[in-house]
Amino acid sequence: PIVSQSGELTLPIDMYFELEEPEEKIFGLSNICGYLHNKFSNQILIDMRKLILTFAILAFTVYAKAQEKSTSLSIAANIGLPTTTGYSFAYGADLQADFAVASTTKITASAGYEGYSWKGGGGSTGLVPLLAGAKFFFGEGGKTYGHAQLGYSFFTKGGGGAFTYAPSVGYYVSSNFDLALKYLAASKNGTTLGSINLRAAYNF
Repeated sequence: PIVSQSGELTLPIDMYFELEEPEEKIFGLSNICGYLHNKFSNQILIDMRKLILTFAILAFTVYAKAQEKSTSLSIAANIGLPTTTGYSFAYGADLQADFAVASTTKITASAGYEGYSWKGGGGSTGLVPLLAGAKFFFGEGGKTYGHAQLGYSFFTKGGGGAFTYAPSVGYYVSSNFDLALKYLAASKNGTTLGSINLRAAYNF
């Protein structure tokens, strides 16, 4: 810096150029960065649109297939008459999933509880059945069905369990409600604990 006779602070000519030159370089670099930003931003936007479109098509396809092979869930309660002597009545509840594999066929899986009250008010025996089965629809409108289930039940008292089977016949009163007459039996060592139950289910 140079101080003139008037006391003003001035800079040499070459220092002005040194200040101006970086500004020009910065301005040129800014233009290049702006160009690259616009170019690549547009490309990224195009790629994003393609990705979103592809995802939308895939989601629509999966949704359509899910509608074709729908899955339903039902919660049910039942009450019945034991077929085994020494018990007065049966009662229970279950949660069941139906997986459609054809227009008239569904594969099922269920878990629940079934209680058997002893005669004379002496207590009860309980089972926790885990069952898998197949449901077949027939008749006009496909509202009537036959259902065959096999599985294993765990005793709630004393431990252990037993092979379990449960054939039934049912009817859909509406799309959300069905009734079934079901025979549930747990067999072990030649002894069977069973009941004929009326099952009422709400379908989601």
